[in-house]
Amino acid sequence: MEPRESHYSRESNPNKLFLPSGTTKKQLHQNFIHENQQFNPHVHEYEENLSYFSFLKIFNDEFNISVGYPRSDLCHICELLNKRECIARRSASEDEVRQIQEEQIAHWTMADRFYATMREAKNLDDSHLVICCDYEKNFSLPITGVNKQYFSSDMNVYNFGIHDLRSQQTTLYFYPENFAHKGSNEINSFLMDFVSSVENTMRHLILFMDNSCGQNKNRYMFAICQFLASTRFETVKIIFPQPGHSFMPIDREFAILEKKRKKMDRVIKPSDWVTFLRNAKERNPFVLKYVQFPFTDDLQTDGTPIVTVKDFKASMDPLFLSRIPVAAIREIRFRNQTDPVVICPETNFETPLRMYKRGFTQRNLQTRIRDAKDAYNRETFLAIRENSANSVHTLLEYVDLPANVTFYNSIQA
Repeated sequence: MEPRESHYSRESNPNKLFLPSGTTKKQLHQNFIHENQQFNPHVHEYEENLSYFSFLKIFNDEFNISVGYPRSDLCHICELLNKRECIARRSASEDEVRQIQEEQIAHWTMADRFYATMREAKNLDDSHLVICCDYEKNFSLPITGVNKQYFSSDMNVYNFGIHDLRSQQTTLYFYPENFAHKGSNEINSFLMDFVSSVENTMRHLILFMDNSCGQNKNRYMFAICQFLASTRFETVKIIFPQPGHSFMPIDREFAILEKKRKKMDRVIKPSDWVTFLRNAKERNPFVLKYVQFPFTDDLQTDGTPIVTVKDFKASMDPLFLSRIPVAAIREIRFRNQTDPVVICPETNFETPLRMYKRGFTQRNLQTRIRDAKDAYNRETFLAIRENSANSVHTLLEYVDLPANVTFYNSIQA
């Protein structure tokens, strides 16, 4: 078995290696004894023997090796190159193997540049706001534990996090699918809300996001950053990772929640999830915000801030050209009174990004963003999928729901 490095712990422990997830230490001990019979504790003629417990102590104390978790979300480019290399080795084509390895090194170099840039950004001075953001895997509501839930279509609860790399503080925007959707309007509204809460002494914004075009990597996000560069910050920069290599500090925060939420037996009321989030971390606890409505049992305010989603898409659409190539962008910079520029990571070469129609002005953009209307009616809730609505009401038949929990009255198909 061949150990592997981790992409995500190199900063804290660059020499650590991980064995395949199916490996057990008992198996390692048996393999060692099989190949080194002089240490076999069951053969009395050997003076030197190595019991399993002695082996375990040496393995844990003397080696920087662990058993890895099952790998998921693998980079498709890495896997394709690995497959090509295996085929080339079977055909004994040394030149082809060498060429593939060079492609792998170039790909890993580009991926590592994203992580290196994040490490450098954490050490910038106090005039820089350095953040990363993403959606977590959806929560479900309710969680009853009855066997029917296994076959049901759950109601989703969304959790969007913005993590400040320098202060290590994370803000969570937590809301169910009948309050708001999960798109660029929401993310831009969350970003605008977060920026409004930071100190005015911060003059530069650096934003790390993944390559999701429907949510992050689109012209609406770029226009919001252009707005911030002309009204709030001196410079704004967005940095995207290589596809398949997008692990960020916000994912470590989500990992804390993922580990603890597996232990949640029953989640019946919105307040169960809210209490869970508030108590998930003792040090630097999460800052929680609702979206559109109070996410409470009775839909009444509990003092938690509420963010209203603005329809930036409808407001800004008339400004844009019909087609804007964004897929290959890895870094884009915004400055006051100038067009954004795309940065080529290899050469640091700047290329202007033409996003707007002829006659565009910064003042026009600012007016449209400031005048953006609400994306949703503040008095009505969104309809959800019929299967999900039916499943929720079916599952509630098996729980004793307190009379003051009126949240489920807001659910409609």
